[in-house]
Amino acid sequence: MKIVGFSGSPRKNGSTNALIKRILKKAEENDHDTSVHYLNDFNINPCQACNFCSENEGCDLDDDVNDLHKVLDNADYVIIGSPIYYGEVSAQTKLFTDRFFSIFNSKTKSLKGKKAILIYTQENPDPKTYEDYTKHEKKYLYEFMDFDVVNILIAAGLSSKDDLFEKEEILNEADNIGMSI
Repeated sequence: MKIVGFSGSPRKNGSTNALIKRILKKAEENDHDTSVHYLNDFNINPCQACNFCSENEGCDLDDDVNDLHKVLDNADYVIIGSPIYYGEVSAQTKLFTDRFFSIFNSKTKSLKGKKAILIYTQENPDPKTYEDYTKHEKKYLYEFMDFDVVNILIAAGLSSKDDLFEKEEILNEADNIGMSI
């Protein structure tokens, strides 16, 4: 199986990326093919709502999204991780997910049934603080796009990666998610 991680964190050495890598490492132990893509490293422009994608395949913008969509298309499992900043996913994550518009408009592409694991990291120590937001994302973004969301990991109380390694319950949950793939 092919498992692909997309990290919306601007910090390559942060807790979001550490959790994605941890899940992928456990999946690799089960002989799965894994990769991770750091959205901050890609040129992703905002959707222009030009509707090129409703008449043609892909997007007309000259950036990296069509290539990222090919990676997404070839994956069996998709991990999308983002820190929560000001009550929402990072700008990098939002740019990436907004560009699902060209998949939505496609006559040949679909995300139907693609397994998704969502990771949200936050400094706020209460994991329920952004619960309404994450439920909204699950329903109105990922399920709307026909992902099969199989797991959501909320990692709360993390102001740095060092905090993550003090939270055994979060690390164990990440390990269990990776082993379940």
